[in-house]
Amino acid sequence: MADDKAIHTSASAGEIESGMGESYSIHKGPSNTPSQAVDIAAAYADQLTGENAYTRKEWVRLRWKLDLRLVPLLWFNVTLGAMDKVTTATAALYGFKEDTQLTGNRYSWVGSAFYFGYLIWCLPSGNLLQRFPIAKLMFVVQLLWGCILIGTGFANNFASLIALRVLLGALEAPIVPGNFLVLGMWYSRREQPIRTGLMYTGLSVCFTGPIGWGIGFLSGEHQWRAMFWITGGMTIVWACIIGLFLPDNPVKAKFVTERQKAIVVDKLRADQTGVENKKFKKEQMIEAFLDPKTWLMFLFNVWISIPNGGLTNFAPLIIKGLGYTSQRSTLLTMPTGIMQTMSSYLCNGGVFLCAKYFPAKQCRIAWVLFGIIIGLIAAVFLYTLPLTNYNGRLAAMYMSYFYLGPYIVALGISTANTAGHTKKVTTNALIFIAYCVSNIIAPQFFKADQAPLYPLGMGAILGSYVLATITICVYGAYCWWENRRRDRVDGEKGARVHRDTDFRDLTDKQNVHFRYVW
Repeated sequence: MADDKAIHTSASAGEIESGMGESYSIHKGPSNTPSQAVDIAAAYADQLTGENAYTRKEWVRLRWKLDLRLVPLLWFNVTLGAMDKVTTATAALYGFKEDTQLTGNRYSWVGSAFYFGYLIWCLPSGNLLQRFPIAKLMFVVQLLWGCILIGTGFANNFASLIALRVLLGALEAPIVPGNFLVLGMWYSRREQPIRTGLMYTGLSVCFTGPIGWGIGFLSGEHQWRAMFWITGGMTIVWACIIGLFLPDNPVKAKFVTERQKAIVVDKLRADQTGVENKKFKKEQMIEAFLDPKTWLMFLFNVWISIPNGGLTNFAPLIIKGLGYTSQRSTLLTMPTGIMQTMSSYLCNGGVFLCAKYFPAKQCRIAWVLFGIIIGLIAAVFLYTLPLTNYNGRLAAMYMSYFYLGPYIVALGISTANTAGHTKKVTTNALIFIAYCVSNIIAPQFFKADQAPLYPLGMGAILGSYVLATITICVYGAYCWWENRRRDRVDGEKGARVHRDTDFRDLTDKQNVHFRYVW
């Protein structure tokens, strides 16, 4: 391979200026680069030149192959987690609180306990995702997760429920960050939004609703236990499917040919985000902690997840408080998932279409704001409408679930704006810590003595949307400013291939060719 071109910045030859004003040495050619320092995809770079070049038709055919294999697996990973963590909400309609002595605000703490486990295990799970094969790790944690759910069906008191919910949260911690790592390994930043929208939906209620309705026909006094046994069994079966069909990364995937692996790597090259590197790099972790973008996205995820933490635990009880039976209430929760899915498809689809037809324009944060505004309007109605306005309150509650679209687009923005594998897993862990903090806090705004209106909870949702709007606007302004700064110092900003930085596992701060999306 010919020597790499020098980068025309204030840094010396063979160095790259970081966003922090530091310089990072770049090795000249793979022979001088330690194998652990480069991305695993480096071996597939530059294989498709000249006579070996691939056509657009070939890529489209491969992309369909990837979509049909990966998107359904990632979708059910997320759907299963969303279903399993809110089984308590459906169980609460069938005597769960009474049988397990969940008096006062204990039910709120059972909802929060899940996220304590998630919170504690976010950073360790990020380390596990880097050290171990992703698909195999998911298989193990989902197998254990199903066993914990089945065990929850045998719980009889508050203490055992808290312990089981903490364990369940810890086991779910690697799933969604792992999903986003897998997505980033196979698809470019332009292609990720639509797949993220397809992966992240609210369709879990299409399972919990019918299951909850069905257990209402069971005889006996403890119908709620069947909810945990059924969902636990489903999780164990799904763990086996993931173990068999989800690849750890493009290099190890058996369902694509060697040429197709090289095509995937070439499509990712322009993003400068890399695929995977199993070597933990302390300096990348430190950079993640010092990056302003990390903490702006952290705060955004705290605010935007307040509606999730409150509504997922209390929506069935709110609906039942409007005068419906337990069985009817489980079915009436199903439109909440449809609304979440519509929000996801609309916001992520909008991002995808804007990127396709207006590639020079940045539009992701505009779609985040669009979704927030709809949720904000719904929260105002939910806060102000009287209890006697059944239909109005029900419609407002459904529309309050529009938070999912902005949340998913923001996760995609964070993934697209983070390079360096250690920095990716660290940033993902911090973002999901924010998610946990929010979901721990949110149920505490829903006081038992305020049922079924929960005015404090509705006020918290309203305030969270306002704070989310401010935070995401600041994030976008920072990305715009940083891109402008990089344009001034990058002498090769128009090039697609940068051999001095491609697949070197550099972070977005270290790589002056990197540009942020907003």
